[in-house]
Amino acid sequence: MSHIQNITQLENAIIHQAQAEDEQSFLYQLHELSFFDKSTFNQLLNNCQALAKTYQQLGKTNNYNEVVKGILLIFEYTLFSFYCHHAEHDYFHISNYDDELTANDISDYYDKIRLITQQIIL
Repeated sequence: MSHIQNITQLENAIIHQAQAEDEQSFLYQLHELSFFDKSTFNQLLNNCQALAKTYQQLGKTNNYNEVVKGILLIFEYTLFSFYCHHAEHDYFHISNYDDELTANDISDYYDKIRLITQQIIL
């Protein structure tokens, strides 16, 4: 597989997860269903790390701005959702938080989000 195909696949996978209208996307599930799909989010983080490394090696693509906007949207909304889940007077509640997420998970996600954000913004 060529680098261009690999970059395009990574970009498309990330953009797809930011589509709040698509019932299969991470953002839709978090916003509409109040469900944090840990597996999908971990895959998204892996894709973002791989794409950041690729951008550093090969430079930006024509889709760079759209992809970075999607990444930031997902990261911002995820962190906001964690906050709302714990806010005393907020009605938002992540349905599977206590079953599948721990404080260590959230801390690890924050660290990964911070690292990816630093790497992806060229």
